Amino acid sequence: PNSHCEVRASSMDQMDGGGAGRRVKVVGKVERLDGQSLTYSEFVDRFMKPNLPVVLTGLTSSWPSCEDWTFAGPDDRRRPNLPFFAQNFSSPRVQVADCSAREYTDHKRLEMSMQEFVDHWVRNSNTVSSSGHGEASSLYLKDWHFVKEYPDYVAYTTPPFFVDDWLNMYLDSHPMHRDSDIANYKNEVNCDDYRFVYIGAKGTWTPLHADVFRSYSWSANVCGRKLWLFLAPSQSHLIFDR
Repeated sequence: PNSHCEVRASSMDQMDGGGAGRRVKVVGKVERLDGQSLTYSEFVDRFMKPNLPVVLTGLTSSWPSCEDWTFAGPDDRRRPNLPFFAQNFSSPRVQVADCSAREYTDHKRLEMSMQEFVDHWVRNSNTVSSSGHGEASSLYLKDWHFVKEYPDYVAYTTPPFFVDDWLNMYLDSHPMHRDSDIANYKNEVNCDDYRFVYIGAKGTWTPLHADVFRSYSWSANVCGRKLWLFLAPSQSHLIFDR
């Protein structure tokens, strides 16, 4: 599976479907289970084989990222520790989607430094807080190859349900660059992988899509909330042009 570690301020309050004022009609229910008490065989039989989504709890409390990347807010809810990212993970450039600008079937992509991304988030948040109106940052840091860029920092431990990661095991042994020294000199990711970190404020989102190679995926929220909308295979015909 490809993995994501989300860091978000909050989920969207609503998601429009097809036009202003319209909401997506959500049907069905995703099961929520304690990941500590679920066995691997139960996970395979109940969710992986039938290809069903599931929310697993209790698997991230010991992760270093949950401690380093967040801090306790006034209401005891964890908040993104943005200065920590700017100070400790000063990637030369990160890929950012502007959720207010469409480009073909996706959002417009930008590149900026981590410090620029953090400054934009803080500046917009302060404007909303002081004026009481306006919009939070629409920039969404996406597809950040964090594991490859910072291999010495262990942000998380892969839950036992997802350790059979054939895709990343293969890619880890096939470098993108013939000369790894050149890649290191240019501070480039030497190998491709599908272990990403995403960071976004309230209101940032991703358009309808299928994950890479149609593979299984798992995602963990380090802090904040995220709203997911899944389209069942029986409804896939509804997304094609008529």
